[in-house]
Amino acid sequence: MIRRPKPGESEEDLLRLQEEFLAREVASSANVVKKGDKRKNVAGTAQQNRVEKDVVQLPGADPSSGLPMGATSDPPKKKSKFRSSRPAAGDYGVRGQRIEIDLDRDEDPEVAMERHDTHITSVLSKIMEHDTSNAAVHLPRGTTQGFPTALHRGHTTGAQNGKPHKKRSLFAQQFESSTSNQFGVSTEPQSEQPIRAPVSSSIQPHSTHPMRVSDLPMASSSVEENMEMGESIAAESSPQEPHVISGAGLLQGSLDPERARKDIQQIHQENLGRLSAMSEEEILQEQQKLRQMLDPNLLKFLQSKGPSKPTSSSTPTSKPQADSENDSMDTESSAPMATEPIPEEKMTQETSKQRVHFDDNAGGGVDDGKEEQEPEEQEPEEPPIEVKKEWVNMNKVESDKISWLKDMPKPSAKAKEGYQARFDFNGMLVARDADIPVREGLHHHGEEQEVPGYSLEELFTLSRSSVVQQRVLALQTLARVLYNCRISDIGGELMEPLVPKLLEAGVLFLFRWSLDDVNEGVITACIEGLAALLIQPGDESTSDRVFSWYRGSETTPMRPVVEDEEDESGQKIEDKEKSDPQLASQDVIKALLRMSVLERLRYILEVVRPPAPVVLNALAILIRIARHSQEATHEIMKCPRLMQTVFAEFLPLASWKSQGDVVSEAYNYPLIPALKLARVICQNGRHFAATLLTKYNLMSVVVRYASMEPVDMPMNIGEAFQLSTEAFRVWQVCVSYGLACDTYRDLYPLLMQQLQVFQRLSILPLDSTHDASSKAANRLQMTRACTVLSMLEGVIHVAGSAVILQQKQTMRSDEQSQQHPRAPPPPIDWSHVTGLMPPLELCAKRWLAEMTNCSDVLEAEALALAGSSLNFLASVYENWTRQPSYSPVDCLQHIEELVTRLLVPFMTSTSFYSVVCNLKSHSSVSHDGNSSLPIISALPDFSCHPEDQSLVYPCVKQTSSYGFAAGLLRLVTTLLKIHKGMAAKFCPIIESTYVTEYLKAVCKHPHQSSASQLVGSWARYEHHVLYYLVKLYYHVAQQSESCHQYSILYHSTALVLLTSLQSGQEHYVHDLLSTVLFHTDFLAEGRIGDPIASDLADMLTMNGKEETAPSTNSSHQGPTRGELLQDAYDHLGSIRHLYMVYFGAAAQALTRSRARSLHQPHDIDTLSLPEFTGPLVPMDWIFLPLLHLYVEAQKAEMLGKTVKSFPPHILASITDTLRWVFMLETWRPKCLQMVPQAAKVARLYCIFLTGNDLFMEDAVSGFLWPILRIYTQPEYLKALDFNVPVPGVASFHDLYMSILTQYEAVSFGNRLFAHFILLPIQQQFNPSLRKAVWFDRVGVLRSLGLPLRECAIPLTNFLEPKETNPELVEIYLGCVASGSVRPSWSPVMYLVAVSHLSKFLFSRDNLDQVEAVRLKLKMIRQVLALKDKVLQQQILQYQGLDLTQPLGFNLYPQLPLERLEILQAAEQR
Repeated sequence: MIRRPKPGESEEDLLRLQEEFLAREVASSANVVKKGDKRKNVAGTAQQNRVEKDVVQLPGADPSSGLPMGATSDPPKKKSKFRSSRPAAGDYGVRGQRIEIDLDRDEDPEVAMERHDTHITSVLSKIMEHDTSNAAVHLPRGTTQGFPTALHRGHTTGAQNGKPHKKRSLFAQQFESSTSNQFGVSTEPQSEQPIRAPVSSSIQPHSTHPMRVSDLPMASSSVEENMEMGESIAAESSPQEPHVISGAGLLQGSLDPERARKDIQQIHQENLGRLSAMSEEEILQEQQKLRQMLDPNLLKFLQSKGPSKPTSSSTPTSKPQADSENDSMDTESSAPMATEPIPEEKMTQETSKQRVHFDDNAGGGVDDGKEEQEPEEQEPEEPPIEVKKEWVNMNKVESDKISWLKDMPKPSAKAKEGYQARFDFNGMLVARDADIPVREGLHHHGEEQEVPGYSLEELFTLSRSSVVQQRVLALQTLARVLYNCRISDIGGELMEPLVPKLLEAGVLFLFRWSLDDVNEGVITACIEGLAALLIQPGDESTSDRVFSWYRGSETTPMRPVVEDEEDESGQKIEDKEKSDPQLASQDVIKALLRMSVLERLRYILEVVRPPAPVVLNALAILIRIARHSQEATHEIMKCPRLMQTVFAEFLPLASWKSQGDVVSEAYNYPLIPALKLARVICQNGRHFAATLLTKYNLMSVVVRYASMEPVDMPMNIGEAFQLSTEAFRVWQVCVSYGLACDTYRDLYPLLMQQLQVFQRLSILPLDSTHDASSKAANRLQMTRACTVLSMLEGVIHVAGSAVILQQKQTMRSDEQSQQHPRAPPPPIDWSHVTGLMPPLELCAKRWLAEMTNCSDVLEAEALALAGSSLNFLASVYENWTRQPSYSPVDCLQHIEELVTRLLVPFMTSTSFYSVVCNLKSHSSVSHDGNSSLPIISALPDFSCHPEDQSLVYPCVKQTSSYGFAAGLLRLVTTLLKIHKGMAAKFCPIIESTYVTEYLKAVCKHPHQSSASQLVGSWARYEHHVLYYLVKLYYHVAQQSESCHQYSILYHSTALVLLTSLQSGQEHYVHDLLSTVLFHTDFLAEGRIGDPIASDLADMLTMNGKEETAPSTNSSHQGPTRGELLQDAYDHLGSIRHLYMVYFGAAAQALTRSRARSLHQPHDIDTLSLPEFTGPLVPMDWIFLPLLHLYVEAQKAEMLGKTVKSFPPHILASITDTLRWVFMLETWRPKCLQMVPQAAKVARLYCIFLTGNDLFMEDAVSGFLWPILRIYTQPEYLKALDFNVPVPGVASFHDLYMSILTQYEAVSFGNRLFAHFILLPIQQQFNPSLRKAVWFDRVGVLRSLGLPLRECAIPLTNFLEPKETNPELVEIYLGCVASGSVRPSWSPVMYLVAVSHLSKFLFSRDNLDQVEAVRLKLKMIRQVLALKDKVLQQQILQYQGLDLTQPLGFNLYPQLPLERLEILQAAEQR
């Protein structure tokens, strides 16, 4: 193997290596080849293709490529068939030929090159002179100018006739495109004739030699007009020059070009001869054959080979033409005019000559120029601007483009059904007739160009433009449209909600796809659009305002309620099986999370580093995603480097550069949304808060911003206060879990210093001497103080729970501690917070005293601050009694002093009355449960407007006093728990007219939140107030008898509150059931002799009735109504136990709710409430035990078990349920009006469907009868409606069929059961229910033996209005004729059948309908054919209802004349 040279070797070493290589005689790895120099031109000889330079060629490489093996090169060009058919390069010289030179072993390369080079002699020997003997010769033309004038370069037109030219100088281009006149040289006319050459020396498509029309061969005019195949007979083209058959192939492949040209000319002459010998008809036939044979593309190609359109207005047959005109055409045919545009009239005349053309729709014909012209020549419109010659690139006037400079036409009139919405760049609707200048950019070239503004379709199209500015403009406009729609300020009205339509159109995917753009402007617009789509502008500000209210730190998940979908097999469809559009239509946030929006936002914040507005919008989007659910928060936490970027870039611990009022640089600058994002994440769970504290050192950030006075921060004073406030809010959330309590001990001196500052803070409004900035700073200071007090209240709860945790820890054994470990005691105890009580008590006394003496309206921040101080005091007294150091004497003295000196004076002041009046005006009673702002089912929000408070939910408006009222009532209730002797002091609150009026409004219009609208979750703040009002009455009523007169009002309030409470308020439900609803103090009727009064009222009613009136007393002899009420009152304890057991089934949810309500930090796992699904307790909750029993019985029957009898406790539970229903229907009927009457009857059906004889039990039937009497009263029957869907029942018809089956099987004609069968078949209800009895279950008629006088339902309800269903009337006739219904078996049904039959047969209705008349006559004949003459007489002579008669109706003594005429007519037919 040959050794290669190495670095460092000398020249002698290289020579030695060369000698060794030559001595081995090994074949060389490279050969010397010659490559032509492409820089030199090829003259058409072989001598110029000789070798000009040496090229080293490696073995295995393509010799023609010039590249070594393995190197890449451009792909070879595809050669045409003509080029492939050319002779080889070796036959004659071809440019770029490569010749290999074989060198002998001893031959010098230079000698070989000289031997092969023939030098220039070979080239000179083959030079041929061009024959110009027959070429046309022109004499010089005279001119009137001595020197040409200089022209402007703007007259240069470049390529002419669509032919690209090579790169040439500006002068060459101008010379080619100009005439002699344009160059300033005016020529004189010449009369001599030029000399013509028979054949041009070079074959060109268009000859530049002058010619005359008289030189053309004259054929018949028809042939000239129909000449085709690219050989048009034009005035300026020569018939001796072929156009289609140019002969380029013969010239390229021939060694003798002159002979080739002769052959071409000979072929051309033969073609002309054949054409001249053919007639017009033969030419047309040949054209048709060619059209059928040739390919359309080839046909189009042949047409394109014809000469260009003539520029002369004369026809081929026009002989009187001057030679001077032909001479001028000589110069103008090759280059059109460049300086002056050709008038349209002239162009029309020039193209009006007859020519033969191919028409795809016709067999062939003549294109007559007259057909293309308009019938009447119209004067050209004056252009909107004057085109000047000096303008660059305006040498050719394009009228269609210049027309855009005209004034816009007026928009069309507004359509009756509306018109397409158009928006300006601010996202506002634009009127069609709006006077908007064109320079605003709202007019475009799309549809309805005269109407300003962009439609949504146009914006979507523009957002996909390749121009970045257009994409940004479209995305920004869409973002502003969404924002304006969110706040209902779009500048007009739309027929449909816009945001759902945009979501359906895919605006979410548009923003997400555009978010991946690399352009920063597009990213900015996309972030703005996503923020406008996801965020309701006023939600966050409202949430921040109520954060310091009682339990204001709890948040409701903003996730939509999606029903589970099942596939064909009944399996639940998971989210991962749904497509992105399906998921986006149900939950927008989930769809964004699937599309990796978090990773993209992290990249933008970390790598792109956009400006401050983009960062703020991105953080707002993250906050909205975190509010969605705990699952979404988990996705944020596990996104790589997302939270790390937020903490590192936007929550700096070091000092930062001061900025102005508007933040210009967001990085290394504390941003309030970044801290708020951390707070929202902490609210979603204890584990999230612990992660932020340990992994991201959250408390260092909080201490950094909380320990610094806002006035000392290098930032805007307003932002400084908000940043400090947000830091305390984060601290408050962490303290709610019992976390971050060590920081309290470290910052205790600082907090005490803050409390001393708060003592000097006044909540009274500033006078007019202070400017707006001072008032704003005062409001911010009160908001910050409110947050500090709320955080300290959380510290009180943590310190108060320390002793409880220690007691539980000592009571548990070691084994229990290992199996169920509990949280260790917190690092602070009661001794760490006793110093907070004196300064805060002074603050509360001062602020409450200021409110007592103030007659002005306080600001929202002042009320919130006062309410926070009262909540703090309530928490102190709640936890004080649990401590080992608790002294009852000292505590009671403090309470007495507080009540006497502070609370009682305030409750008798005008400020208290104004607070209570505010409660009524801001109650949810005034809200219909629907939001005024657009509702998006896939993207729920709290529907808060940022500015217009009238669009905000009432109880959380800026002027609402619910936060303060909750704190006040909570403090009073807490004090009464400890010191019951002070109850009489608060009787004025219970008996206050303002309070009672507010409670009456609540009971009169009970509020039911809609499960589909998250706005109803704000009602929980009103629930706090109502709950503590009811609890206050509970404590006061035990000590004061004077309050019992309001027991009905407060008990009704408790019932309404129970059905209004939401998920997360299970503790309130449990407490109301255990202490309020079944307490005797709230049911004072049982103690004041109301049952006896009820019996007396019944006796008086019975004596006042006529003896002929129907009564149910004879059918049921049992306890009186008073006795039943007294029995129910005596069983309140067992009734309470029944409902407590039923509602205590959800123990886990109750435990979590109790931990939040009682403020037990060690048991609170999250401040996020359960998903909002509407009211927690249904409206018909009093019937739930019956439903539960029915469901369990159905499950047992499905397992094959037969329910024959019930154990005593089951029977007792049913009896207690009926007791409670009867008691409420008697004493609290208004509270049950919210339950539809049909739903009540449907719930009672469960008793008849459960078992076979449960309804026959004395205890059960004893309460069913009085309930039936209540439900058959006129006002109840009027409210009964089975025509509408019954809540909780999928199909009432199916339920009624089950009842009929059960009645037929087990009733034995029970009259109680019969009444419930008759209720749905009253005449005002659906005929299908009556048909179910008369047709589907005919056996029921046999056992419906209810006497007429014992029917509790008015019989007129079955008779009026008269039956109009012919099918049902026929069924009546069939039943009575067959004997299925008899007076002795079912008198009620027999009365119904006879009455409706008689009324239908002799009614005057539908006489104009032939079918109805025929049916009536048919039925009359059937009646006349009855064998039962008694029945026949009763039907024909029925007069009306009369309960004094045995059958319940009376008859006409003789048949009326009208009926007689009808009968006679029927008999005649």
